[in-house]
Amino acid sequence: MKKHILSTILLLIATFLTAVCVAEVAFPESFLTFTDYESLIEKFPKIWKYNIHVGIASLIVSILLVIPAYLKDKEFTIKGLETLFRIGIGGMFIFASLFKIQDPKQFAVLVAQYQFLPDFVNNFFALVYPQFEFWFGLALIVTPFTKECSLAIFGMFVSFIIALIWALALDLGITCGCFELEGAQSKSETWTALIRDLILIGPTFWLTLRKNKSLIGLWRSK
Repeated sequence: MKKHILSTILLLIATFLTAVCVAEVAFPESFLTFTDYESLIEKFPKIWKYNIHVGIASLIVSILLVIPAYLKDKEFTIKGLETLFRIGIGGMFIFASLFKIQDPKQFAVLVAQYQFLPDFVNNFFALVYPQFEFWFGLALIVTPFTKECSLAIFGMFVSFIIALIWALALDLGITCGCFELEGAQSKSETWTALIRDLILIGPTFWLTLRKNKSLIGLWRSK
């Protein structure tokens, strides 16, 4: 029982630090609530880099915390990681889909800014893709089809990464459209979106290697 408590505490702290990593990399302004972030960016255009440094440091510490938890209680730690990854990644995709489902026209405009797909495909893509995000994100949490759902999400991450690399290669400097539909942004935001996706694709791939079980069944199995 004591080893479960220790592993749980370490995993919760690691989860918090991972969330800080994603937030610092993807949403640096969210941690500057007492500061005029727009003015800071205007005066110090490279300030976003420091948020990346904090985010990467948080990720490294979270990984280091998982190691003793794994050594202390291997089976419990693996189940805990799978549960956290499924809820975290699935919830993130559900959240990310809502903006696009509510405003498919604006999402289609953003997709067109990538200059990646033929014009006649953009509208169809803007309607269908958010539905994939929502339903596969939901299914990853509530169904036992871990492999299939995580494989689909892994494929979406690959498509995000390819699109972001394409945007950087063309020097487009646009937002990824993951959590906002504001249109053209600075090139630094494209880089931060790419770093975030490269971080998250790792645990998603790990989920594709897990057995198909519901979250309840996962904790019932020995």
